[in-house]
Amino acid sequence: MNAPVDIPSLFSENGLRCTKQRHALYETLADCHEHPTADQLFRAVNEKVDGMSLATVYNTLEAFCKVGIAQKLPSDSGPARYDASTHQHLHLRSETSGEVRDVPDDLGQRILESLPQHVLEELQTKLG
Repeated sequence: MNAPVDIPSLFSENGLRCTKQRHALYETLADCHEHPTADQLFRAVNEKVDGMSLATVYNTLEAFCKVGIAQKLPSDSGPARYDASTHQHLHLRSETSGEVRDVPDDLGQRILESLPQHVLEELQTKLG
């Protein structure tokens, strides 16, 4: 289990104002391990903070990604998903539901080590 994040300090260190809406959105994202969509986050945060618009959720998520405290996981087959875990790690996406999950770090490392070098280079070229 991850240690709790001091959200006000995290925002301050990254030049973000710590508003009630931003705090609730980041807290919800950090507590969610299913890599939610912006719409899912909107519904979850709207239960905690009245008056938050979907546009605010999108703009705030983009601000989080821009300063590096969240990452956006684009999809060709559905809405982007978001992750508060920004360390290098692998994800698995369900083809049927679109759900995204983290691969445990030790297993992810073993997967990467088992791939031939030319495959890793091709992945890096195509994905950056």
